[in-house]
Amino acid sequence: MLVDWSLTSNFLGLFRLWKALKFYAGFSIFMLYVYQLAIEFSSMLQWIADFVGLFKICSTSECTEICSSVSLVLFYIRVCTSFITIGLILFKDFS
Repeated sequence: MLVDWSLTSNFLGLFRLWKALKFYAGFSIFMLYVYQLAIEFSSMLQWIADFVGLFKICSTSECTEICSSVSLVLFYIRVCTSFITIGLILFKDFS
């Protein structure tokens, strides 16, 4: 990715990297949301969720868990707005 970005003159490589970040953040938010559902998961799935870093948010959650969730959503919003901004810049250059 870095080599691709350095070889282009109009941030096209960076544009591809934002797509991957957007997908990763969206997938993480989706997994966090699914894990919040009131479903009983098997012990294997709970072990995987603990290993990945998923957690259930409840009234006894620590501030770090809540801040982590909020920052993930804000990161996704930032990546999406940057993705749109870079796309507008690229399309403006081609016009």
